[in-house]
Amino acid sequence: MRKTKDEKITEALERRQELDNVIKRLQQQKREEERKAEYKRHHRRGKHIESLVDGSPGMLDEDFYKIIEKAINKHFPAKRADTAPTPSITDGSEDEGAVIELA
Repeated sequence: MRKTKDEKITEALERRQELDNVIKRLQQQKREEERKAEYKRHHRRGKHIESLVDGSPGMLDEDFYKIIEKAINKHFPAKRADTAPTPSITDGSEDEGAVIELA
């Protein structure tokens, strides 16, 4: 028995929906792979940078970031980090204006 035009249209729409779903699934898989690759790259690079700073595992994040910023600014002065304000590091004393300067 021959299919009517309406049946053919319905089948074509179903095939199109299936293909749309395949495309969405593949795009999602691609984004996930890219996200994982980015995470691995950040993790690997961060571990390497951390290994270059003595005592970094026991350091506060702010202290570690300050040391890295100073090193980068020293060697790459054109790429200054002055554009974003650096959070001040307090020593925890009662005087809230006290700031520890890193050497």
